[in-house]
Formats: sequence, C-alpha cells, structure tokens
Amino acid sequence: MRRQAQTIARGDFSQKVNVYGTDEIGQLAVSFNDMNDRLRHSYATIEKEQRKLSSILLNMSDGVIATDAAGLVTLMNDAAGIMLNKNPEESNGELLLNLLRLDEKHFDISRLPESGSMIIDFGTDEEEFLIRANFSTISDEEDDITGFITVLSDVTEQEKLERDRREFVSNVSHELRTPLTTMRSYLEALTDGAWEDKQIAPRFLNVAQNETERMIRMVNDLLQLSKMDNKDFMLQRERVEFISYFHHVIDRFQMNIPEHISFTRDLQSGKSFVWIDKDKLMQVLDNIISNAIKYSPEGGTIRFKVAKQRNQILVSISDEGMGIPYDKVDKIFERFYRADKARSRKLGGSGLGLAISKELVEAHHGRIWARSGEGKGTTIFFTLPLMGRRRREGK
Repeated sequence: MRRQAQTIARGDFSQKVNVYGTDEIGQLAVSFNDMNDRLRHSYATIEKEQRKLSSILLNMSDGVIATDAAGLVTLMNDAAGIMLNKNPEESNGELLLNLLRLDEKHFDISRLPESGSMIIDFGTDEEEFLIRANFSTISDEEDDITGFITVLSDVTEQEKLERDRREFVSNVSHELRTPLTTMRSYLEALTDGAWEDKQIAPRFLNVAQNETERMIRMVNDLLQLSKMDNKDFMLQRERVEFISYFHHVIDRFQMNIPEHISFTRDLQSGKSFVWIDKDKLMQVLDNIISNAIKYSPEGGTIRFKVAKQRNQILVSISDEGMGIPYDKVDKIFERFYRADKARSRKLGGSGLGLAISKELVEAHHGRIWARSGEGKGTTIFFTLPLMGRRRREGK
C-alpha cells in the first residue's frame, strides 16, 4: 500500500493493491482501491474540463487575460495576444497595466474592477483601433481577491457607428433648425403687421415657401436614404443604350443653364447597353450635374465624357469651380457634407445628394469617386457594368 500510494502521488492510477483477506488490512486495501478509482475519475474529469476551457479560450474572438492579485499576467489567450500585439507565452509575468498601456500613477490594479469597463485607444495615425476592457475579480472562499480577469473586445466599428449616429442626429437637427428659425422670424414679422405691406409681405411669404420646400426635399432625401439602408427599395431595371440616354439628360439641362456656363460633350460613338433603372440613374446624374452648375464660375465649362472599358463604361462630369482640398475629396459622399456650406444653403442644397448618388450607383454594381484640387475644379466619376452580348441579344 505504501508503494501504491507513491505511485498514485506520481499520477499513475492504473495499478491496484492486492487484497488477501477480509480482515481490517483487507478492508483497508479495498478502501484504498476504491479511493484510487475515485481519484482516477476525478483526475479525468479535471483534465476534460481543462481541455474544454483551453479549447474555449483558444477559439474565443474576445481576448482574455488572467492575472494574480498583484496584476501580473498568469494566462493570455491568442485573441488577446493578437489585439495587444504580444506573444501570449512571453507575456506571463508582465504587469496588466503595462499591457493595456495604462499609467500606473493613475490606475490602481485593485480598483480596476470597480470601473466595470473602459475603452482604450490602441490606434495609430494611419488606423483607428479601439478596445473595450471589461474587468472582474477572482475571489477565494473568504472573499479575498486572488486575481483578476480582463476580457478584451474590438469595438472600433461599433464606436464608429455610434459616432456616425451622433453626428447624423446633430446634422439633421442643425439642418432643420436653420429653415425653421428663418420661417419663424418671417412669420412673426408678418403677424406683427408686415402682412399689410404689399411690398414686404410677398417677399416674406416667398422666403417661407422656399424654406418649406427645402425642408420637404430634405425629409424626402432622408426617407430615401432610410429605405436604402434597410434595403427597402427595388430597382426597375431595363435595357438602355447609355449614350443616347446621357445625351437626353444633358439636353434637358442645357435648355435651362445660366448664360455664363457652357457644356462640352465627349461621348464616344457606337452603342453601349446597360441594365439600369432609368429614373434612379436620372437622379444620380441630376445630383452631379446640378452640383457642377452650382459651383461653376463665370465663363465656366462643364465637360461630359463617357469611355468604354473592358466590361464597363466610365462616366465623368467635370466643372471648373473652386475645387475641394485633397484630404476632403472623399468626404463629399458623406451625408450632410458640403464643400461650401454657405453657398449650398443659399442655393437650397441638403447635403444628401451625393450620398444618395453613391448608394444608387453601388446598387447598380458600379463605383463612384471624385478627383479635385483647390482652384482646379472637380470631376465626379462613376462606372456602370455593360450588358453581355448574350443578354443584349435576349438570348
């Protein structure tokens, strides 16, 4: 039994004590063998749970870090290592506060769990990267803290969406407040007696009507964007010869353009068939051409060009306006962004036209972008896929 006890101490439960009788020694041997079986079962259960825990930690998308009571790392899974750019095996013994880039002068490791969670910025100048750290404690039977568990989650996209939501609400509030304030001022003036003035009253009513129409356009644009975000809209596609269609759109604008602006066309000869929703693409072209007219200077020229590429057409519309700084070109497709806020508001722009155009072009499996420079005008490009020959011929 002494030799078997030593064998069990080494973790070997395969052997048993021989039982030679039913006396007290024999009964002790039976109990010893029973204890051996129970220990073997308990040991196997512990190993199974450890393998299960290791598998869970290995396959978790969230990072997990365990530390002792002093805040020194005792365990880190691969996900945490990837987030923190640290080798988990080499991080044992490191201080948790150092790994999370928290200043020891301002953070007491024992007080971290009281904060519940915090967002830590691990981003660089080139890339944004935010991590949420959730803290909890490990306690023994006497409720003494013996360690800490930290769970790390990548919340970069979540925070971006939340920031965009806040900005969107702020922008909508601001855009609606401006015309509402203007209308209130003019209506108050009319109520105070300006309606009796035959020269002033029509002007005030005209301003109120324009601001009302502007708000209606803005609300309609917002509703359209909401439908697009929820995929709650259908494209009524049909086979269209794009060059003649584009000529028709330009002709419609040319009949009403200001005298100080001219149009030039560089549209290839031949036919280019596309599978589009004519009304929706008309909206895209209207938004782009209207902006080009809006920002064209005296004597400016707007150029229209179509080039056929391998399996798509490339459409470009250029103006000679004030242009946009290089670092802000991509922002013009964001909701409520304006290159010239004062001029856009004066001309009734909602700041949503290019955002809607981007959504519609992408719904047609195309791409839209811009090139510009301060004082060098702006060119809007977009692509549309060409119809294959078999589809053009109805085969």
